[in-house]
Amino acid sequence: MKSDSWPKLGCGVGLRSPHYPVITDTWPRVDWFEAISENYMDTGGRPLRILEAVRRHYPVALHGTALSIGSADPLNPRYLFRLRKLIERIDPFIVSDHLCWSGVGGEILHDLLPLPFTEEAIRHLVSRVDFVQESLGRPILLENVSTYVTYEHSTMPEWEFVREVARRSGCGILLDLNNIYVNAANHGFNPQDYLKGIPGGKVGQFHLAGHTDMGSFLFDTHSSPVIHPVWDLYQEALKLWGPVSTLIEWDENIPSFERLLEEAEKAKKFHQEAQGRRPEEGMREKSAPIQIHSREKGPKLSEVEAWMKERIQPLQESASKVRREFRLNPQGGVPGEERLQVYASGYFARIEGGLAEVYEAVRQVVGVEAFHQLSHEYAFRYPSHDYNLSFVGRHLPEFLRISSLKEKFPFLPDLAALEWRIAEAFHAFEEPPLDPTKMGEIPLEEWERTQIVFQPSVALVESRWPILDLWDERRKSPEISRGKIEIRPQKVLVRRKEIQVWCESLDEAQFLALGGLLSGKSLGSVCEELVAKVDGEAPPVEEWFSRWVRDGLIIRTISPLLSPR
Repeated sequence: MKSDSWPKLGCGVGLRSPHYPVITDTWPRVDWFEAISENYMDTGGRPLRILEAVRRHYPVALHGTALSIGSADPLNPRYLFRLRKLIERIDPFIVSDHLCWSGVGGEILHDLLPLPFTEEAIRHLVSRVDFVQESLGRPILLENVSTYVTYEHSTMPEWEFVREVARRSGCGILLDLNNIYVNAANHGFNPQDYLKGIPGGKVGQFHLAGHTDMGSFLFDTHSSPVIHPVWDLYQEALKLWGPVSTLIEWDENIPSFERLLEEAEKAKKFHQEAQGRRPEEGMREKSAPIQIHSREKGPKLSEVEAWMKERIQPLQESASKVRREFRLNPQGGVPGEERLQVYASGYFARIEGGLAEVYEAVRQVVGVEAFHQLSHEYAFRYPSHDYNLSFVGRHLPEFLRISSLKEKFPFLPDLAALEWRIAEAFHAFEEPPLDPTKMGEIPLEEWERTQIVFQPSVALVESRWPILDLWDERRKSPEISRGKIEIRPQKVLVRRKEIQVWCESLDEAQFLALGGLLSGKSLGSVCEELVAKVDGEAPPVEEWFSRWVRDGLIIRTISPLLSPR
């Protein structure tokens, strides 16, 4: 599956959550938006609703970070399924990811990790690109990544590697000009040589971004404006390939939307100057395949990646399993093995960021420093197996039950369990609610044996402590729950309505009823248990049921003698 004709749609910007309000309130003059695929493919909540609204007004590109096309592990079928569903829903004009790997051995490092530039890696990538493009039903672009180490056993420069993968597989190239500049500085090559080594018909998109000068190397942070030398590279790229669709990336220290537009307008001026000008890429269109002098006896890709993983993500309880050592080239006067610390630090920072996004109240309770330490301990205990950072914290409630923090904050595991349920509700894919008129079609004698199916967002959390009150206080007081907390049991219902997650405290009877129904018990058996456990008047089950239907919590009923309704 090949395509060398990519849409040319001007200059776009990244779709980032801090800018949602201004975008949906004003629908600004922007050529197009690029959305990070993983931020939308695993959620049925607010982010997806925003993306759908944006798509109704603008062209959208989907840009992934977790395909891990270069990993020695098998491609993730769940990832490809979710991505295809999102593509079908959004109809993007471009789908892209990165020419790298993100994990191996079933564990995810949440980074864009470098590949060795070898014939083996090319063959591996080509077969996987073919599979991905067939699975998605369209060609993709792959982006050159910024790197901080290179392998001694590589047999070609990066640009020849990128060019050969695109030539053999039929994919396109997303040329990140900031990454070229960063790598040229880090690894000592001329960025002009890189541009001249890329076939023009394969370039489907440009990325422009800022980086951070760390002294001995440049770090691709996307946290600042594009610098002048990268603008110069952009103008040179426009001369070579014409007005290719261009994106401004700004993902850290995100500025106001107005400031982001200023950067896009600067790109647009250069972009417009290139329109109508004939690209200077004709000579390279028919260039021959490169001649690779391959050292086939070099280390296997799977061995290299396993070795890298163990140095980026060392586990406390295990010694190195990969006995063979691989040599990395020196970087800026520093041994390559030392430069791996850039990736190790990034791994732990991303795990902490993923946890902080979900566990806002927990972080506020324990404080920033203790949460930082907790995140590192958690990362050691639970290596990530999920490509999406939003779900990396699924084990934190159980981890807190054995953490020393529980002695000081005994309510912490239950508070974390509530926050996790809230996060799950936020991302849940809701279904159409039960039509109230269908209830009348169920004969009275069947109600006792009827099961109730609730929305995926509906969950219950029970605690000896006032966890809902603590969660409600998380944004009101910086000193949340630093003092002594009295035992006061709470039973909490978590649910979502439209894009908003709601939590409410329940009494004993309604909590028992909902818990029984959520576990799959029939309505009749739940009512019998309530009568046996709750003294006094019969609980108002009909009133609760009507309210659950009215609020859209129920999606269908299942009767043994009737089809689901």
